[in-house]
Amino acid sequence: MGSIPEKALSIELLNARNAKYALYSFDSGDEELDDFLKNDALIEQKLLLSRTHLCFYKDRLAGFITLAADSIRLDKDKLDASQHIDGCDYPAYPCILIARLAVDKRLQKHGIGHYLLSLAIGFALEGPLGCRYISVDPKETALKFYEKIGFRYWTKSKRRMYLNMMDVAQQLEPDESLDPWSEDLSQ
Repeated sequence: MGSIPEKALSIELLNARNAKYALYSFDSGDEELDDFLKNDALIEQKLLLSRTHLCFYKDRLAGFITLAADSIRLDKDKLDASQHIDGCDYPAYPCILIARLAVDKRLQKHGIGHYLLSLAIGFALEGPLGCRYISVDPKETALKFYEKIGFRYWTKSKRRMYLNMMDVAQQLEPDESLDPWSEDLSQ
Protein backbone atom coordinates (compact mmCIF):
# COMPACT_ATOMS: atom_id res chain seq x y z
CA MET A 1 0.00 0.00 0.00
CA GLY A 2 1.33 3.41 -0.94
CA SER A 3 0.28 6.77 0.40
CA ILE A 4 -3.28 6.86 1.72
CA PRO A 5 -5.34 9.49 -0.14
CA GLU A 6 -6.24 12.49 2.04
CA LYS A 7 -9.91 12.18 1.13
CA ALA A 8 -9.90 8.75 2.84
CA LEU A 9 -8.80 10.36 6.13
CA SER A 10 -10.91 12.31 8.60
CA ILE A 11 -10.13 14.37 11.70
CA GLU A 12 -12.07 14.56 14.96
CA LEU A 13 -11.26 16.39 18.15
CA LEU A 14 -10.76 13.91 20.99
CA ASN A 15 -13.85 13.70 23.20
CA ALA A 16 -15.34 11.32 25.77
CA ARG A 17 -17.40 9.51 23.11
CA ASN A 18 -14.64 8.72 20.62
CA ALA A 19 -12.15 8.05 23.44
CA LYS A 20 -14.28 5.08 24.55
CA TYR A 21 -14.30 3.25 21.23
CA ALA A 22 -11.32 4.54 19.24
CA LEU A 23 -8.30 4.40 21.51
CA TYR A 24 -8.14 0.83 22.77
CA SER A 25 -6.58 -0.75 19.66
CA PHE A 26 -4.20 2.11 18.80
CA ASP A 27 -0.55 1.03 18.83
CA SER A 28 2.11 3.40 17.54
CA GLY A 29 4.92 1.15 18.72
CA ASP A 30 5.87 3.80 21.30
CA GLU A 31 4.53 3.00 24.76
CA GLU A 32 4.91 6.57 26.01
CA LEU A 33 2.87 8.06 23.15
CA ASP A 34 0.20 5.36 23.41
CA ASP A 35 -0.05 5.86 27.18
CA PHE A 36 -0.46 9.62 26.75
CA LEU A 37 -3.29 9.15 24.27
CA LYS A 38 -5.13 6.54 26.32
CA ASN A 39 -4.63 8.02 29.81
CA ASP A 40 -3.66 11.71 29.68
CA ALA A 41 -4.83 13.42 26.48
CA LEU A 42 -8.47 13.87 27.48
CA ILE A 43 -7.48 15.07 30.96
CA GLU A 44 -5.04 17.65 29.53
CA GLN A 45 -7.72 18.77 27.12
CA LYS A 46 -10.25 19.28 29.94
CA LEU A 47 -7.60 21.34 31.78
CA LEU A 48 -7.21 23.50 28.62
CA LEU A 49 -3.53 22.58 28.30
CA SER A 50 -3.72 21.05 24.83
CA ARG A 51 -6.05 19.74 22.12
CA THR A 52 -5.74 16.28 20.63
CA HIS A 53 -6.96 15.68 17.09
CA LEU A 54 -7.63 12.09 16.02
CA CYS A 55 -7.09 10.94 12.44
CA PHE A 56 -9.32 8.12 11.19
CA TYR A 57 -8.90 5.82 8.20
CA LYS A 58 -11.75 3.45 7.41
CA ASP A 59 -13.35 4.16 10.81
CA ARG A 60 -10.16 3.11 12.59
CA LEU A 61 -7.86 5.39 14.55
CA ALA A 62 -4.81 5.88 12.34
CA GLY A 63 -2.97 8.59 14.25
CA PHE A 64 -3.20 11.66 16.41
CA ILE A 65 -1.64 15.05 16.96
CA THR A 66 -1.72 17.02 20.21
CA LEU A 67 -1.23 20.78 19.93
CA ALA A 68 -0.59 23.45 22.56
CA ALA A 69 0.34 27.13 22.69
CA ASP A 70 4.04 27.99 22.81
CA SER A 71 6.39 30.92 22.23
CA ILE A 72 10.03 31.65 21.48
CA ARG A 73 11.47 34.27 23.83
CA LEU A 74 14.12 36.16 21.90
CA ASP A 75 16.50 36.79 24.81
CA LYS A 76 15.96 33.80 27.07
CA ASP A 77 15.81 31.21 24.27
CA LYS A 78 18.57 33.00 22.34
CA LEU A 79 16.73 32.96 19.02
CA ASP A 80 19.15 32.91 16.08
CA ALA A 81 19.59 36.45 14.72
CA SER A 82 18.57 35.27 11.23
CA GLN A 83 15.08 34.67 12.63
CA HIS A 84 14.54 38.11 14.20
CA ILE A 85 11.73 40.11 12.61
CA ASP A 86 12.86 43.57 11.50
CA GLY A 87 10.85 46.34 13.15
CA CYS A 88 9.18 44.01 15.64
CA ASP A 89 9.85 44.77 19.28
CA TYR A 90 7.98 41.81 20.76
CA PRO A 91 9.96 39.95 23.45
CA ALA A 92 8.59 36.62 22.15
CA TYR A 93 7.11 35.20 18.96
CA PRO A 94 3.98 33.00 19.03
CA CYS A 95 4.17 29.29 18.22
CA ILE A 96 2.03 26.20 18.06
CA LEU A 97 3.72 23.30 19.85
CA ILE A 98 3.32 19.81 18.49
CA ALA A 99 3.19 18.18 21.91
CA ARG A 100 2.63 14.68 20.52
CA LEU A 101 2.26 13.14 17.05
CA ALA A 102 1.92 9.42 16.45
CA VAL A 103 0.69 7.05 13.75
CA ASP A 104 -0.49 3.49 14.31
CA LYS A 105 2.45 1.23 13.47
CA ARG A 106 0.31 -0.72 10.97
CA LEU A 107 -0.20 2.49 8.97
CA GLN A 108 3.18 4.20 9.31
CA LYS A 109 4.98 5.34 6.15
CA HIS A 110 1.67 5.97 4.32
CA GLY A 111 1.47 9.76 4.61
CA ILE A 112 -0.61 10.04 7.80
CA GLY A 113 2.16 11.85 9.72
CA HIS A 114 2.43 14.40 6.91
CA TYR A 115 -1.36 14.76 6.90
CA LEU A 116 -1.39 15.47 10.64
CA LEU A 117 1.47 17.94 10.28
CA SER A 118 -0.42 19.71 7.48
CA LEU A 119 -3.32 20.12 9.92
CA ALA A 120 -1.01 21.99 12.32
CA ILE A 121 0.36 24.10 9.46
CA GLY A 122 -3.19 24.96 8.40
CA PHE A 123 -4.04 26.05 11.96
CA ALA A 124 -0.89 28.20 12.05
CA LEU A 125 -1.52 29.89 8.71
CA GLU A 126 -5.30 30.24 8.76
CA GLY A 127 -6.26 30.03 12.42
CA PRO A 128 -7.70 32.87 14.48
CA LEU A 129 -4.34 33.83 16.04
CA GLY A 130 -0.99 34.92 14.71
CA CYS A 131 1.59 32.14 14.69
CA ARG A 132 5.16 32.64 13.48
CA TYR A 133 6.51 29.14 14.22
CA ILE A 134 5.50 25.57 14.81
CA SER A 135 7.69 23.99 17.48
CA VAL A 136 8.39 20.37 18.40
CA ASP A 137 10.63 18.40 20.75
CA PRO A 138 11.11 15.40 18.47
CA LYS A 139 12.01 11.94 19.58
CA GLU A 140 15.30 10.74 18.13
CA THR A 141 13.41 8.40 15.79
CA ALA A 142 11.45 11.34 14.30
CA LEU A 143 14.33 13.79 13.68
CA LYS A 144 14.66 13.02 9.98
CA PHE A 145 10.88 13.36 9.46
CA TYR A 146 10.89 16.90 10.89
CA GLU A 147 14.16 17.93 9.23
CA LYS A 148 12.83 16.86 5.83
CA ILE A 149 9.77 19.11 6.34
CA GLY A 150 12.02 22.09 7.16
CA PHE A 151 12.18 22.17 10.96
CA ARG A 152 15.44 23.61 12.28
CA TYR A 153 17.14 24.39 15.58
CA TRP A 154 16.76 28.18 15.85
CA THR A 155 17.63 28.57 19.54
CA LYS A 156 20.45 27.61 21.89
CA SER A 157 18.50 24.45 22.71
CA LYS A 158 19.29 21.44 20.57
CA ARG A 159 16.10 19.80 21.74
CA ARG A 160 13.33 22.02 20.38
CA MET A 161 13.00 22.47 16.62
CA TYR A 162 11.03 25.15 14.80
CA LEU A 163 9.35 25.54 11.44
CA ASN A 164 9.20 29.19 10.33
CA MET A 165 5.67 29.76 9.08
CA MET A 166 6.76 32.82 7.08
CA ASP A 167 8.92 30.51 4.96
CA VAL A 168 5.98 28.12 4.52
CA ALA A 169 3.59 30.96 3.62
CA GLN A 170 6.02 32.32 1.01
CA GLN A 171 6.33 28.88 -0.58
CA LEU A 172 2.54 28.59 -0.79
CA GLU A 173 1.87 32.04 -2.29
CA PRO A 174 1.13 32.01 -6.01
CA ASP A 175 3.34 34.08 -8.32
CA GLU A 176 0.39 36.26 -9.26
CA SER A 177 -2.66 37.35 -7.37
CA LEU A 178 -5.82 35.32 -7.75
CA ASP A 179 -7.82 38.29 -6.44
CA PRO A 180 -9.86 39.80 -9.33
CA TRP A 181 -9.86 43.18 -7.51
CA SER A 182 -6.08 43.45 -7.58
CA GLU A 183 -6.01 44.42 -11.26
CA ASP A 184 -5.51 48.04 -12.13
CA LEU A 185 -9.07 49.25 -12.80
CA SER A 186 -8.00 52.68 -14.11
CA GLN A 187 -7.24 51.36 -17.59
